[in-house]
Amino acid sequence: MKNFNPIRGTYDYLPKEARLREYVRTTILNSYQENGYNLIDTPILESLEFLDSSEGGDNLRLMFKTIKRGEKLDLTKENLCESDIVEEGLRYDLTVPLARMYSNNREKLPTPFRTIQIGSAFRAERPQKGRNRQFTQCDIDVFGDSSINAELELIKTCFDTLERLGFANLTLRINDREILNRLVRFAGFEDDELNTVCVTLDKIDKISITGVMMELIEKGFATEKINKLVDIVNDIEKNGLQASENYGVSAEKISNLNYLINSLNHLTKNRYTIKYDISIVRGQGYYTGTVYEMYTEGFSGAIGGGGRYDKMVEKFSGIACPAVGICLGFEPICMLLKDRQNQLDIRKNLILIYDNDDDIIEVFRLKDKLKREYNVALYLRPKNSKNFYTKIGEVADMVTSVKEQKENKSFKIL
Repeated sequence: MKNFNPIRGTYDYLPKEARLREYVRTTILNSYQENGYNLIDTPILESLEFLDSSEGGDNLRLMFKTIKRGEKLDLTKENLCESDIVEEGLRYDLTVPLARMYSNNREKLPTPFRTIQIGSAFRAERPQKGRNRQFTQCDIDVFGDSSINAELELIKTCFDTLERLGFANLTLRINDREILNRLVRFAGFEDDELNTVCVTLDKIDKISITGVMMELIEKGFATEKINKLVDIVNDIEKNGLQASENYGVSAEKISNLNYLINSLNHLTKNRYTIKYDISIVRGQGYYTGTVYEMYTEGFSGAIGGGGRYDKMVEKFSGIACPAVGICLGFEPICMLLKDRQNQLDIRKNLILIYDNDDDIIEVFRLKDKLKREYNVALYLRPKNSKNFYTKIGEVADMVTSVKEQKENKSFKIL
């Protein structure tokens, strides 16, 4: 028997779930647009030249690549290597295509330029709760603004958006890659070792500081450097951001991060937990400054995150341009809202059943009347109603009939 299941890590979405996903997408898009960001779109296929040079961290290892076509693909060639076979890649996030697009169109665009992207990305993940191989990202980014106020506006917009979706208990954890790099250098690590060390530090929550030590030892780093780094991390976790000044971090960098935290607390009236966290790294190597992640109750992973990537446009085009962005995790948000879909402000689907002896003109008039409040589908009453109401529950919230409406009866809730 044929297996009709979708490819592992991808999903079919039936009407009820698809309707929730569209509600979430529309709510996020409307909130983003109300805050002055502009919707753009980029292809899912990108040149490997840009993807491979993006410093995307582990995402490069998880990238799907496409095979060359036609005359470009010569499998008879001796000693074939990957570059002989592959040509392009599926985007693993929306940031790299955005930076490429901006580099190509910057002369047409204002400064600063605020963008929205909502679309699919692809990674060869090991599928697990909240992590798919095809997933939707909901990004907003700002090009051409180097001030901390760009971060402030992005994060505040995401807080407003999540609040609109019904999330209340939110935590924002903030770090700065410049601060973190300075601490790692102070421990004795070289510049070309920074990304490797930071990627390991990113796992503190999962493997603890002891696990971080063991992984750095396995990677061949000197025990003296590792012990010094662990002492620094423990000191800052105990005494807070200000303690980083003891390890060569400038007072200006500390002040900027405190300004962001204090301003967000003021704007959100202290409704959320907003704190400095040395363990927030964001695995991508393209981040250059502030990095942040959002968390909520009921899900262990982040439901949003981003940071500053001031060097990416310059790397692509040779022209310096500051950039910063944030992404809401569409998949975990939909997963968390699924159990309370009926409580959301989603326009209800109504089934209107008619019989062969009903006047079809009157049926359509009744449908038009009901459409003022509901999405209405017409169904001819089935001869065999076995399992009928169970199945239509997948596409509708309520059901009624022409006869029941004539008798002023209420709708049946499915």
